Amino acid sequence: METAGGPPATAPRPVERNWPRLDTPNVLWFFGAFATAIATLAVIDKVPESSRDVWELIVAIAFYLAYAAAGFGLVRSGAWSVPGGLLFAIAVAIMPAIGYGVASLAGMFPTDPFFDPLTDASWSVVVIGLVTMLDALVSFAITRFSFLFFEFVLATLITAQLFLPIFGSNPSGDARVTTSIVIGGALVVIGLLLDARGRRRDAFWFHAGGFFGVAVALVYWASGIGGHPERGWTAMFVAATVVLLLAALVRRATWAMYGVFGFYAPLVHWLTNNLSTNSVGYALVLLAIGLGLFVLGAAVHRSGWFSIGHGSFAVPRD
Repeated sequence: METAGGPPATAPRPVERNWPRLDTPNVLWFFGAFATAIATLAVIDKVPESSRDVWELIVAIAFYLAYAAAGFGLVRSGAWSVPGGLLFAIAVAIMPAIGYGVASLAGMFPTDPFFDPLTDASWSVVVIGLVTMLDALVSFAITRFSFLFFEFVLATLITAQLFLPIFGSNPSGDARVTTSIVIGGALVVIGLLLDARGRRRDAFWFHAGGFFGVAVALVYWASGIGGHPERGWTAMFVAATVVLLLAALVRRATWAMYGVFGFYAPLVHWLTNNLSTNSVGYALVLLAIGLGLFVLGAAVHRSGWFSIGHGSFAVPRD
């Protein structure tokens, strides 16, 4: 259609969305991958007691090689990159079992029946975690399948906690909280660096996992288990407010989700602290907070602060 005195109007170019489609094949692949990984570990755990360490290691290696080989073949075909990448992810999930088998045969894994890796020092456990992290990175280098960063981030958060007993048995709650915040924050920074390079799909797992580590630490602190719960609520509120404000700048729904939950929870705690959960006042406070967040969303939308195309963190969004 042409306008008088002007060039023909052209339809806007469609923008490709940079996230996996939530269609039936993808749902089946991902669900099947999780189910297969859990079942495989269960099979490895059911190896007969006779020469258990040897056979458990052999079975674990056999499963690992089978999944990795099948995944490599699918990835190389070019048309089956998602199922191929998921098979690599299943193989990575088996790596701790392989590490345990190797450490047990070498006599390096603790044999104390009361051994707890979260409170008792063991370099073998830490090395198993580090090898799993490395395996996830190597698998990503082969497949370029972003979901493998989920396993890397998860292994990083767990290994960091397993590393604490090296500095002293039975680490304190404050030490665990500090570690979760530091490691989680570092993962978020890595996510921002990936965002700046345009690798938003890869960055998603670092944002989601990093903020999860920070959130768990703040919830633990606010619960009062480690003492000084009000400091925990205050820290949660301040951190969430900053994250929520920056969410529009970095264009990350992940930031907004963690930010709004961390903003909402302390408000509810403070404003309903002296109210019974069965009272009308309690319900009215919740209503006021909910409507306030709704209005805040409208205000942000009207302000145009979140407009597309600002800086290195432009669309597509997560």
